[in-house]
Amino acid sequence: MKINHKILGLIIARKGSKGLKNKNTKIFRGKPLVKWTFEAAKKSKLLNHVIVSTDSNKIIKLAKQTGVDAPFVRPKNLSTSNADIKSVIYHTINWLKKNRSRKYDYLMLLQATSPFRTNKHIDNSIKHFFKLSNNKNETLVSVSLAPKKTSWIMQKKGKYLNFVFNKRAPFRQMLPNYYMPNGAIFICNLSKFKKSFYSNKVISYVMNKKVSLDIDDLQDFKKGLYK
Repeated sequence: MKINHKILGLIIARKGSKGLKNKNTKIFRGKPLVKWTFEAAKKSKLLNHVIVSTDSNKIIKLAKQTGVDAPFVRPKNLSTSNADIKSVIYHTINWLKKNRSRKYDYLMLLQATSPFRTNKHIDNSIKHFFKLSNNKNETLVSVSLAPKKTSWIMQKKGKYLNFVFNKRAPFRQMLPNYYMPNGAIFICNLSKFKKSFYSNKVISYVMNKKVSLDIDDLQDFKKGLYK
C-alpha cells in the first residue's frame, strides 16, 4: 500500500514521572524503557522522520545513539505532568518548520511507555488508518479489549453509587465488546488537529492484550518483566 503523505513520528518522553521515578530511562528487559520505542520507530518503513521531544539530556543521548532525531530540549513549561499535549506537538512542528523548513501532513504520537509496540504495529496501524479514513478530521487511537465484560460499573456520587451504563445486561454473554485505549499509537492530520486525539471520528486500531502494556507505575513495570 502506497502512502502519499508525509508522516512524522513524534516520541514524547519526560524525565519526571509521578507513578515511577525515572521510568523512561529505567532498565526494562535489558535496555532503557524509552529505547524500545526508539528502536521500533526507527524500523518503521512508513514514518518519514522520527523525532523525540524530551527535557532529559539522558534521553537525548539515548535517542542519538539509536538514530532518533533529538535536536532540542523541551521547554520547562511543556515538561510538567499536566502539560497540554497539543502544545508539545506544535512546539515540535513549529521547531521543524522554523529551523529545517520541514512540513508534515500527518503525525503519529508514540509514548515511551509501550515497550511491546513494534515497528509492525506502527506500519500496520498507518495502513489501517489510510485504508479506512475518508475524512481529514478523523484520528486513530490504538485500543485493546477491556479486561472484563460487564455493564455493572458504578461511580460514586456523594454517598450513593450510580451505574455508568443506562442499560444493564443480565448475562455477560449478551454484552458487546468494550475497548479501552492502550496508549501505544495515536495518529492525526496536523492541519485538522485541534486539542485531542479523541475526536468524534476516532478510528480504532485493535492490539491484543499481550502487547498492550502501558507502564505507568511499578506494578505495570514488574508485570512487563514477567510477560
